[in-house]
Amino acid sequence: MNKIRYYSPVLLIIFISFLVYLNALRNGFVWDDMVLIADNEGINRWGCFWESFVRDFFDTTDDTIEFKYGYYRPIISLSYMIDYTLWGLKPWGFHLSNIIFHTISSILVYLIFNSLFNNRSISLITSLLFACHPVHTESVTWISGRTDVIAGMFFLSAFYLYQKAIHSPLPDEKNSSLCNREVLKLFFKQSKIFYVCSIILFALAMLCKEMVATLPFLIIAYTHFFVGLRNGRQYKISLLLSTPYFFVILLYGITRFAILGIHTVDNPGGEEMKGFYPALFSFTKTIFIYLFKLIYPAHLNAYIQNPMSFSITEPTVFSSVIGVSFLIFLIVWLKKRWAGMSFLILFYLVTLLPLSNFIRISAPWDMGFVTAERFLYIPSLGFCGIISVLLTAAWKSSFSILRYTTVSLFIALLIFYSGQTLLRNRDWIDEKTFFSKTLKEAPNAALLHHAMGNVYVREENYEKALDYYKNSLELYPLYHAAYNNIGTIYSKQGLYDQALAAFKEAIKINPDYIQSRFNLGTTYYQKGMTEDALREFKTVLTFNKNYVKAHNNLGIIYAENGQLNEAIAEFEEVLRHEPHNEKARNNLEIIKEDLANKNL
Repeated sequence: MNKIRYYSPVLLIIFISFLVYLNALRNGFVWDDMVLIADNEGINRWGCFWESFVRDFFDTTDDTIEFKYGYYRPIISLSYMIDYTLWGLKPWGFHLSNIIFHTISSILVYLIFNSLFNNRSISLITSLLFACHPVHTESVTWISGRTDVIAGMFFLSAFYLYQKAIHSPLPDEKNSSLCNREVLKLFFKQSKIFYVCSIILFALAMLCKEMVATLPFLIIAYTHFFVGLRNGRQYKISLLLSTPYFFVILLYGITRFAILGIHTVDNPGGEEMKGFYPALFSFTKTIFIYLFKLIYPAHLNAYIQNPMSFSITEPTVFSSVIGVSFLIFLIVWLKKRWAGMSFLILFYLVTLLPLSNFIRISAPWDMGFVTAERFLYIPSLGFCGIISVLLTAAWKSSFSILRYTTVSLFIALLIFYSGQTLLRNRDWIDEKTFFSKTLKEAPNAALLHHAMGNVYVREENYEKALDYYKNSLELYPLYHAAYNNIGTIYSKQGLYDQALAAFKEAIKINPDYIQSRFNLGTTYYQKGMTEDALREFKTVLTFNKNYVKAHNNLGIIYAENGQLNEAIAEFEEVLRHEPHNEKARNNLEIIKEDLANKNL
């Protein structure tokens, strides 16, 4: 009976987590899922495993021609490989994995709050609100959104193990006569396994998403708030214990930026939005935009256009500055009066810091200040905890009416959140449904029109696709990818002159865009302009010497021109990168045979 009572909250969390996302299992691949999973040949080759640790997350081919967004997510790439091994390209399998990861995170929330408050009611309410909150649908229902879910899972695991490590050996306030060295010696003697595992899990979280870099700051705060040492020694101990976590961040930064050179990529335009003060004012305003989404998540959208703010005198900025100041006051005032509540407010604010955009996140400039619901996966824990603590405090009231009202409010909140999550899951059922829904919320987003054009290209409805690409260019004339896709459609329709004009326009906007340079060369070849084609393919190789398709096309042109030795060299280069390329191998054998016959 005791075991049933002990495990029943966990079973309830599992049930609710699966219940609210069950209808997501019928959804397909949407948006980034196409590039990262459906069209990514690398996820079915375990030989590509180590490659994901040395290149951009969106660099999904050996002869990369896609944009590089400056993302480094090797553990997420690994998760796609595991899913492909288990399910193949069945979307429901990938969705199931997302639900499992989210369920594990929800259970970790329960364990963390149990350790934090030693109150099963607070822990259960927090974990249930976290499990069913609609703001998480972008992270859980969207397969590519698992970046936040897996990063959050490792983040919460690392934090929970630190809790386990810090509470078992350290003396309480009544018995804190040990010096700092003795305290640390006792800590490492009794808790080194929990502590080391926490650091390892944090390193894994960093390889999922940089947002988890706030963990060592939370560890400092947690140790300072809840470890019973006198005379301010919590601060010294917390700094010492957090040092390895900061070292992980330093090692990550050196590896990613200095060694691998994976930097955030700026999109053209919006220069006026850069700078410290626009980012500061916009971030302050956005703290409360996120808070309102957590409180009332009824109008969710995957493309949030949040205009930048440039002055503290703007009403939304000024009121937000007052609001943030009040939250900081509450953190300080409640620290000794209600430490748990103080820490939860601090948790919400600190975990939002990576979203400050002081280093701008790669995103279209028409979004303004980069804002997304998936960014709330970790910060929402603070919000859910605050609601839980308030509800539990009201439940303990001596007024029976207030107690019954509290129960009714919690049940209503749980039903509302669950219902909104189930409804939101349906928006992600397929790309056409998703982009139609998103365009209604953000009709002026050039990226969404471009993405809808891609949907119609896959359906081979080229006229409809052209309409959407042209819409995107009306909204954003510097959209070189739209020009490229228009050129591709014209080329398929045999309208080579229009295709050449479109590709040249894309190159004019972005001279480094090798996709358009390659397509330009291909169109020249289709028109019989072989010299121009040769020039463009050679230019492509100056940008990326490993671009296999350019080597292959050069080989074909050289062979047609009778330059057999040059053709052999190009096809051998293709096979060096793609040993199983049968077309290149056959072409090579034919040319070598012709060359041998000539020598006879």
